[in-house]
Amino acid sequence: MIVSAHQPNFAPWVGFFDKMLHSDVFVLLDTVQFIKRGYQNRARVKGPGGAQWLTVPVVSKGRYDQLTKDVEIDESADWRRVHLRTLRTVLAKAPFLDEVLACVEPVYQLDDSSKLAEFNTALIRLLASRLGIRTRLVLASELDCGGQSTQLMLNVTRAVGGDVYLSGPTGRDYLEPELFASAGVTLRFHSFEPFAYPQRFGEFVPGLSCLDYLANTGFKRWD
Repeated sequence: MIVSAHQPNFAPWVGFFDKMLHSDVFVLLDTVQFIKRGYQNRARVKGPGGAQWLTVPVVSKGRYDQLTKDVEIDESADWRRVHLRTLRTVLAKAPFLDEVLACVEPVYQLDDSSKLAEFNTALIRLLASRLGIRTRLVLASELDCGGQSTQLMLNVTRAVGGDVYLSGPTGRDYLEPELFASAGVTLRFHSFEPFAYPQRFGEFVPGLSCLDYLANTGFKRWD
C-alpha cells in the first residue's frame, strides 16, 4: 500500500493532486507547525498583471509555534466574498470558470469552517472527488502519530497500514533512507513535471493554484 503525506494547503497546485493520485492513502499533515507566508493559507492565480495571491487571513499574532490544525481563520475580513470576486474578475474569460465557482462556492459558504485546516481539507476533498481521485484521505490528527521528519513519515505510513512511502522530491534532502529500510518500508520519490495548459495574459506560469488550472481546462485529469 502506497502512502504519501502533505500539509493541507489552500487550493494547492496540480502536483499536489498528482501525488495523491499515485497513492492509496494520502495523509494530510495537520499536526505539523504552521508556516507563515507559505502555501498553507495562500495560492496564486494568473491575472492581467501576472500571478497574484489569494490569501486566507489567519490569526497568527502571538501564536508563532501553533500547529496547522489549531490555526484559526481571521473572519474580521470579508475574505470569502473577496476570494470569489477576485476569481470572477481575474479568470473572467476562462472557459470553465462558472463550473469551478459552482463547485467551490458551497465550501466558501460553510459556517463551521473556522479553522484553516478544516476549510482547506473540505476544499481538497471536494476537488479530488470532482477530479475522480479515489485515494483515501486521512488527517494526521486522527492517527495520533508523534515524531518528526523521517520518523513522522514512518509512523503515519505504518499507522494506515502502508508498506511504501511516496515522498515529494524535496524529501531527498532530509529523509533518512536507512530508517525506512530498517523498518521494512520502501521509500520512493514522486516525480511531477509542470506542464503547460491554456492560460491568458502572456507566457505560461507554472505552479499556480488548481483553481487556475480547472478554470482554464475543466475538471479533467492530466494523467
